[in-house]
Amino acid sequence: MVQITGTLNIKTITGRYGDFNVGNLECELGQFAIRDAMLEEYTEGTYQGTFGVTRIYAGSYQARQRIVIEARAELSAIWLNDYQEGPLPEPESLEAEPQSADQPDSEVTPEVESNHDESSTHAHLAEVFGDLWPLGEQVGDIVKLAPEVGRERMTQQLAFLKRDVDGERRWRFEPRAQHWIRIRHDEVPLLWP
Repeated sequence: MVQITGTLNIKTITGRYGDFNVGNLECELGQFAIRDAMLEEYTEGTYQGTFGVTRIYAGSYQARQRIVIEARAELSAIWLNDYQEGPLPEPESLEAEPQSADQPDSEVTPEVESNHDESSTHAHLAEVFGDLWPLGEQVGDIVKLAPEVGRERMTQQLAFLKRDVDGERRWRFEPRAQHWIRIRHDEVPLLWP
């Protein structure tokens, strides 16, 4: 692993299997595309810091009637100095967004029946979160997700953590520490989504 100081711009794009995050790392070595499940926790924005790069390689994607080959970097760690969340300015180019070859083969949509009870919801969440379940119950409790579980499972975990209950979120992501913090209690029986 090589540690590189730079700026990571993260953008959420919609692909054939739903929304996912892609990044562009700008550093002294050049610009590199980042297509990694590690980015799924972050929101759109600009993140400055040091990035652990495992490898640099050529990656490709198909857009309309063309194939694009780009320099990609694989990240193993992120240490942030500063960040600015929010939508990135749109480039003036009319190029299509990439369709990553790393996307899962099936659509990722949490399957929950409308007439399920609390115990089946807890069983489903225990399966989705594995060893992390049960999540912290107190305000201020921390949960750190592991991208190694795979993009589909991590998407399900993030859907739960990012959910709104009565118009309010229960969890907030802290980019510098790279963990989720409980900011509100669940006052009603847990129903998801």
